[in-house]
Amino acid sequence: MSALQIQVAESLEGLSDENLSFLLEMINRFMKPAVDENPLIQNSSSVRPLGLYKHEKFCADGYDIDEDNDEIARMFGVIK
Repeated sequence: MSALQIQVAESLEGLSDENLSFLLEMINRFMKPAVDENPLIQNSSSVRPLGLYKHEKFCADGYDIDEDNDEIARMFGVIK
């Protein structure tokens, strides 16, 4: 056990069961093990190179993806 883990364990000694239960719930809800930090690295088979998306549709039929280009350009100051 590391020095930090020992320090954490010692700080828990005086807490009530209700406080310990709350801390455990927060740890389980918000803290992830270091192993799971980047699932893409661990399971690279789920990553698809962009070339594999060539014939897939990402817009609804009849949607003009370029319809709002002028408005977007004005928003970013490209067209005044």
